[in-house]
Order: sequence, then C-alpha cells, then structure tokens
Amino acid sequence: MASQTKVKQRRIVLIGVLISVLSLGYTLSVIHWSELGLALAQANYLWLIPSFLIIFGVSWARGYRWRLLMYPDLHVPLRRMYHFVNIGYLYNNILPAKAGEVIRAYLAGREIAGGLGQALSSLLIERLLDVLCAVVIMLILLPLTPLPSWLRLGGLVFGGVAVAAAIVLWVLSRFGERGVDWLWRWVGRIPVIGGPKVEQLVRNLVEGFGVLANWRVIPGVLLGSVLVWGGYALLNYVVLLAFPNMARSALATTTGLVASAFGMVVPSSPGALGVFEAAVIEGMAVFGYSRSAASIYALVLHLFTNIVLILLGLISLVAEGVRFAQLREQAQPLADSPNPPAGA
Repeated sequence: MASQTKVKQRRIVLIGVLISVLSLGYTLSVIHWSELGLALAQANYLWLIPSFLIIFGVSWARGYRWRLLMYPDLHVPLRRMYHFVNIGYLYNNILPAKAGEVIRAYLAGREIAGGLGQALSSLLIERLLDVLCAVVIMLILLPLTPLPSWLRLGGLVFGGVAVAAAIVLWVLSRFGERGVDWLWRWVGRIPVIGGPKVEQLVRNLVEGFGVLANWRVIPGVLLGSVLVWGGYALLNYVVLLAFPNMARSALATTTGLVASAFGMVVPSSPGALGVFEAAVIEGMAVFGYSRSAASIYALVLHLFTNIVLILLGLISLVAEGVRFAQLREQAQPLADSPNPPAGA
C-alpha cells in the first residue's frame, strides 16, 4: 500500500514538472529578449521595498487567520504562527507536492491539543477560503472588465465546487462524526473516491469547518482574508509600478492575480514555476498588454516573491530552532500516512 502511494505521488510530481516545463517554455517563447534587457535596465527597483513589506505583512495576516481557524485552541503566539507560515512557504518553493503544507501542519500540530489532525483541518479550510476569495474577486471584476472566457469558466467551476463543498461541509459539521459515517455508507462503495485517504480528508474538512460556525471567529477570519487577498492585489500592482514604460492598471494586475490563483490549483513544480507566469500573461493580455511585457512583469513578480518567501522561511527556521533536513525527515512519514494521529 505504501509503495503504491509513493508511485502515485511520483506520478503527480512528474505531471506537475511536465506542466511547469511546458508553461515555462511558453512564457519564455513570448519574450522579446531585447525588450527584457531594456525593461530591467529602466526598472525602478525602489518599488521592491514596499513590495517586500507587503509580502511580510501578508504572512502575518495568514498567520493571524490560520490561528483563528484553530479555535478554541488559540494559545500559540501569533509570532510563532507567522514563523510556521514562512517555513511552509520555504518548503513549498523548494520541495514538490506542496510539502510545506504538511510541514507547517506538523509544526502547529506539536503545539495544540488537537495535534496534527486539527492543524490539517485548519489548513484545508484555509485553502477552501482562498478559493472562495479568488472567486469573490472575480465576481467583483466581472462588471468592470471583459474577462477571458477561460477565466470566467474556471472561476464558475471552482466557485461552484467551493460553494457546494462549503454547503455540504456546513451540513455535515452540524452532525459531526455521525454525518460522515452516514455519508460514507454510500460514498465508501465508490472506487477510488471512497478510499481511506479521501474519507480522512473529508473528516478533517468537516472538523475544521465547524470552526466557521462560531460567530466569535467569523469576523476575524473575514478580516484576515481581506488583508491576505487585498495584500496580494496591492503587491501585484506595486511591482507593476517598478516598470515605468508599462501602463498602470490595477484591474489588469488584479485579473492576473485571479488567473494565477486558479492556475495554482494545477499540479506544478515547486514554486509553481511557469504555471504562475502563463496564467498572469493570459490574464493581462485582455487589457492590451503585449505577452512579452506581461511575461517580463510576471517573471519579476514571481521571482521576487519567491526569493523573499525563501529568505523569510530561512529566518523563521532559525527563530524556531529547527533544521531544514531534520524537519523534512520528521514530517515525511506524516505525509505518507492516510490517517494522521490526532495527537501527533
């Protein structure tokens, strides 16, 4: 069973690498190299200072929202949640298969009563909230600009799935374990979908979603979501300001943000290299940006963001007193386990 799981993981990793290579190849193919050199020479790199501060602030906002999703276990200081977020991003940008998510769940799970199970539940709900936030931004953009058909379709599909999932999870959370047991009498008969990993995933989601039924938590979660996604939108625009010869358009950079958010759902290499750029290019092309200019902007935005996240992650590793290789070895068995222990 373990060997089959590893084979599946390797296939997903290989598919992700292939998609990234193809996407990066497309990104590089649309660049006019003389334009790249001129754009980099004329760029005002002082705009990267506020960009750094925005990334720093978004990580704090993510830590704040994630901490609330662990209600009522709120004793872990926000400073440490911030470090866990940074460490997760560090591993996501270096290792495949979103390894950073498991690692930051492992770090938080050591500090809370619910252990790894509760930490994973909170991360799954965080991802669901992020999809819903991207869909909300897309809905705000719809009356303001003609979005490309593929982006509208993707938003409607992801949005429909996210809303349906939220409704199902809300209903199941009212019944707790009994609700999942009843559901799995039917779903458990379906090949693949009814497997133990999927069942555990659903149980973690139901457990985590129950937090959002508490009205003490909802205002803070909404505030955190606004800060996170408002920060991303501001970051995308501020990086654009570094290029004096590119038209200023917050609508274009925000559309690029939504496109990249949906693109990140696709399997890819560590750091979503290529996939991020291709999504931003197509999102900004709607506003009349040449694909060459959009690709230069996307590459700088992505490279700078990942460098900052890796730097913050390394600083957080030192602050937490853990080592890169050691942490990876400790968290790997949990990534391979279909049923993580509640108190891990």
